[in-house]
Amino acid sequence: MESKFIGVAAALGSAASWAIGSILFKQLGDHLSPVAMTLAKGTAASVFLAAVLLAVGATPIAQEPLVMLILSGVLGIAVGDTLFFMALQRLHAHAVVILFTLGQVLTVLLAVLLLGERPSTTEWVGMGLVVAGVTAVLWVQLTDEENRLSLVGIACGLASVLAMSFSVIMCKDALETVGTVQATLVRMVAGTVTMLFFAYGMRQMGGALDALARPKVMGQFLGSVGVITFGGFWLSIVAIANVDASIANTLNSTEPLFVLPLAAFILREKITPAIVGSSLVAVAGIGLIAGAM
Repeated sequence: MESKFIGVAAALGSAASWAIGSILFKQLGDHLSPVAMTLAKGTAASVFLAAVLLAVGATPIAQEPLVMLILSGVLGIAVGDTLFFMALQRLHAHAVVILFTLGQVLTVLLAVLLLGERPSTTEWVGMGLVVAGVTAVLWVQLTDEENRLSLVGIACGLASVLAMSFSVIMCKDALETVGTVQATLVRMVAGTVTMLFFAYGMRQMGGALDALARPKVMGQFLGSVGVITFGGFWLSIVAIANVDASIANTLNSTEPLFVLPLAAFILREKITPAIVGSSLVAVAGIGLIAGAM
């Protein structure tokens, strides 16, 4: 029971952190490209995590879980994060967050197919509500002439959801033998090194990080990385280590509860009653899934 409580609390904390991080990175998108944000975020996060690991200590990792964590990092961070930032530059912050609740449903389906997890009837109904709520939000904004979403942004968001969902399933078994901080560091380093080679190969290194020379941008960037690293990534790993992957990732879907007011007050995004209502439908689905634990 204590383990489940820790997992639930960590998943909710991760959701709140991702909401705050989405707002902060949305603002940083005016200064940094998606590739630059993924590379810089990964580098800073790796340093933060390495410092923590030096304090708590590391243990040897067997070959199989190490390989799975590396592949998970490449897919979830190098690919997933870059696509996430591309979507964030093209869509409203609240639309990206609500779109990403589909990732929780996809993770559940992958957990069923690959991990043998078996959601209850209530959980299936909850997932249906999540899909309905997200679809309604996207439809409202696709048909709103004043506030129309970018189809390219939606495509990037969906591709990011797919990459991140697979990456979560890939690291589930490794967490049985690897500590959460160490696992998060391995994933972060793997994704960052991949992005380093990609940026070098695509000749995007030069000038990509010039904006970080400005103290205000650097301060906001470091704050964003801290929130995402320890609130978003690490807490999500803690959650997955303590409860089923399907439950942990579904609870992360409470992010819209946090991001809607932040997007309205900080970014001045247009939040209509239809968007609020559709978001609540999605969150109601999350509640059903969480209540069926």
